[in-house]
Amino acid sequence: MASNDVILLLTSNVEICSAALISIRDHSKTPAVTSLTDHTVLHRDFLSLLALVYSSATKLSLTLKPPSPTYKASLDPLKDIPDQISAISHCVCLFAPDHGMTLMREVASVAEDVIQSVRALLQIFLENETRGMEHAGSEYLVRTGAVHDLIAKARAPGGVSENNLTSVRKKWKQDHDAMDDGLNEIGEMIKVAQASGGNDDLEDNGWDELGLQSSQKMDQTELERAKKVHTILRLSNLLHKQILKGVLSPAADSPLRFSTHAPLDLDTLLSHSSTLLISADDLLSTMYTPQNPSDVVTELASYMEVIQHLRQYLHVLLHGDILVQQLDKLNLNNNSAPSKDSWQWYNSCFDQIQKAADALKPYGLEIMSLDSAPTNACQE
Repeated sequence: MASNDVILLLTSNVEICSAALISIRDHSKTPAVTSLTDHTVLHRDFLSLLALVYSSATKLSLTLKPPSPTYKASLDPLKDIPDQISAISHCVCLFAPDHGMTLMREVASVAEDVIQSVRALLQIFLENETRGMEHAGSEYLVRTGAVHDLIAKARAPGGVSENNLTSVRKKWKQDHDAMDDGLNEIGEMIKVAQASGGNDDLEDNGWDELGLQSSQKMDQTELERAKKVHTILRLSNLLHKQILKGVLSPAADSPLRFSTHAPLDLDTLLSHSSTLLISADDLLSTMYTPQNPSDVVTELASYMEVIQHLRQYLHVLLHGDILVQQLDKLNLNNNSAPSKDSWQWYNSCFDQIQKAADALKPYGLEIMSLDSAPTNACQE
């Protein structure tokens, strides 16, 4: 097999990868509303196709490795890869919103990463053929390793989610880890401020000579304000964690069986998590010195509005659910504590967050109360 034929096949393969990426991205923007194929079948097919690409990428690297490529042996993987990439694109485009938007986006993201890595590998071999083997290096090994790594992670336990509940839980956990990082950050700020003993004098570290003001230490008012905000974030993180453990539980006896129905409810609930994370970061940013009370008020009000919306939506999911009401009744008859899956626990947590926000009023920060919401969705 001549080198020119290999160049043509490599070029065609690269173009097919690019077309597949465009197809997947277009599908993500305007997906079909429903799908005729069950998500478990699509999940199995998707992982099988990834395994085929893994094998083909390995064969391609072995047959086209410099400085002595085996062109004849490279024919099979060069003909298999475009079919496999096209099949992956088709499989991804069969996922629809009724399978869950979160799952659909996760699968699309994995597919894009794999196809991009395959395209990069093909381009390395194309450069080797067009520029000459004397310029070839070992980068093809790095690119092959990237393909292997992406596919191995996708096919491993905990890789590509099997259903929308698993996908939402995965993203929720990522949000929670980021929120914990923010909570630890403000906790460290408070710790440093307390250790300074209220001393506002800073060492001369040369920044002022450059016209750049050094970070100031918190004064007592700023420190107390930061403590109150820390309490709000801590309670919110507790709430966020309990939703993951309770409402989003994959257990068979979970009060809300999200794994078998209501993917839209799951996706909507996750959107509240994403918004809460962003708002928490914005609120945290106002705690750096010198604090601007006006900025703190603005971001705190925005944060509490996000909390309010989460409260309203969670109420819709939990308060009217028949199974939850039966569970609460059972707990009451047994004189046991209410289940944390019940609305009562979450309602109490929201109340504590509101009290923590109200505690900021003496520091010039007064925000809208959750009880003053324009809807009575959260009223018992």
